[in-house]
Amino acid sequence: MTGLAALPGARPAPALGVKLLLRCALYLGPLGMAIAAAGFLGRLPWPVPAGTLVLGWSAAQILAPAGAVVARRGGPGAGVRLAGLGFLVAAALWCAFVLLAPASVTGPRPAPAITAGVCGLAGLATITAALIGRTEAAVVRWSVPCWLLAAIAVAAATGDPWAARVPVPALLPLALAAPALRAFRPAFRRTATLVLRGDDLRGAVGRAVLGAGQAAGVILLWRAGPPAATSPAALPLLAAVPLLEALTGWHRRQVESSLDLAESGAEHREHVGGVTAVTVAALLPSLAAGIALAVAAYRLPGGAGGAREGVLAVAGGILLGGVLAITLLLATRGRTATAALLAVAPPLAALAPPLVPALPPGRLPTVVAILAATHLVGLLTVAHTAADPRRTS
Repeated sequence: MTGLAALPGARPAPALGVKLLLRCALYLGPLGMAIAAAGFLGRLPWPVPAGTLVLGWSAAQILAPAGAVVARRGGPGAGVRLAGLGFLVAAALWCAFVLLAPASVTGPRPAPAITAGVCGLAGLATITAALIGRTEAAVVRWSVPCWLLAAIAVAAATGDPWAARVPVPALLPLALAAPALRAFRPAFRRTATLVLRGDDLRGAVGRAVLGAGQAAGVILLWRAGPPAATSPAALPLLAAVPLLEALTGWHRRQVESSLDLAESGAEHREHVGGVTAVTVAALLPSLAAGIALAVAAYRLPGGAGGAREGVLAVAGGILLGGVLAITLLLATRGRTATAALLAVAPPLAALAPPLVPALPPGRLPTVVAILAATHLVGLLTVAHTAADPRRTS
């Protein structure tokens, strides 16, 4: 989800540092929900959380920009209402999938898979609505119960007797509903009118493929090794999402402001060249850090297999965060097809290791190598396309 411009009737955007903190805290709500429900999710087949992530993230990629356009035209309530309707359709599609899919994919009973999917979609819908309506701070406050339940669940898992007595599964739906209701409150105002035009969903297919590819990359890294080894990858990804949104938003604002303020074409091209240099420089550290950590992992002693996988997972998370930043930046500049192609490249390339002898053996090293190559290609693509002086779309 890219950064959203100021919307009519919404509160003024906070300072950049505060905005980054709010974005990080906003994504902590669904993460806390997932931690609190870890026991429940662990009993479900892995395609259930994976399918929820692919469907929900794809819907968010479509609805966030479309909701921003509608909100600028008809007010925040209209944009939030569009997001709500879109996620209701996604929830209906998920329920239909669970009812029609074989039990080996979703489990012997449909109710747990439906519950997990709907709750996951509700968490992503809450984030999308908060971004469209500029209610991040309020939604973060209402997400505190999710964080508390996550802390209690972790304490119960470590053997704390008091935490074990707290009915976390029973309280989790209430904790999830509170921030969701706050995020979607603008949609129920009488002044909110849905103003949707035919071109508001322009590029929806490309953004759906982009979102599915990004989510598939996360799933690919998650499934590349044992859960205990790949879970550290969540830390750099959690930090990457709000940071990459800030980077893409800054890049677009700089290009658009130059088009409006530059006195000549040469001055505009010079400014865009400087913006491109800064953007590429901001993306380089993730590539360098990911490769450095991957090399360091192989320099660990031979008996430190678990530590090696953990370091490789962190390297993969950093590289994947860079790939996410690159694809969102390209989509922001109107290169949605190129962004979607880069996003789906790692999952597709992971299917071909037997055909590519140069890739390292083992699933996790192979995935890290693929992410490094994708990051490098994406960086070169950004250096070429980001310097295009034309107006973004």
